[in-house]
Amino acid sequence: MKFTTLFNSKNPGLLGAVFSSLLLGAVAFPVAGIAQNTPTEQNELQAQAQPMPLPQNVQMPVAYVLPGNAPVAVEIINRTNTSITYEAIGETRDRTLVGGDEAMLMNLQIPLTVTFERPDGGLIQARPEIIAPGQIRIYLDEANNLDSDISNMRIDLNGSMYLY
Repeated sequence: MKFTTLFNSKNPGLLGAVFSSLLLGAVAFPVAGIAQNTPTEQNELQAQAQPMPLPQNVQMPVAYVLPGNAPVAVEIINRTNTSITYEAIGETRDRTLVGGDEAMLMNLQIPLTVTFERPDGGLIQARPEIIAPGQIRIYLDEANNLDSDISNMRIDLNGSMYLY
């Protein structure tokens, strides 16, 4: 049978069916291909879009404690005129330290994060002092501006202490 006899004006249904299936196939396959590749491409683009911090934006440690399995003791001295809520994340629950008082947290493991918060929403300035290996004293004062506001102390596995 010749090609022209299959596709002539007397047999319009066959011609329509062939072209319809070709049209649907051409539309469906590229869409399916795009849908399968999109998440991977998005993840790669997101990873590329996150810039590395510039050297001036990387925070330097404010102090160092001896890393290792030895526990750390943190003495908190509240030199403000208001109460401060503090917590050693994963070690203690929220505790309140009234103005002028001090507290000692013993046998804390590093990595360690200690948070400070004033119930009145005021600013806190924290100043650390290493008084002995594994012993830290934190002085809490009222801060005068946002740049000096400190609400977290973090000690990483290497013993580097950060305030932020």
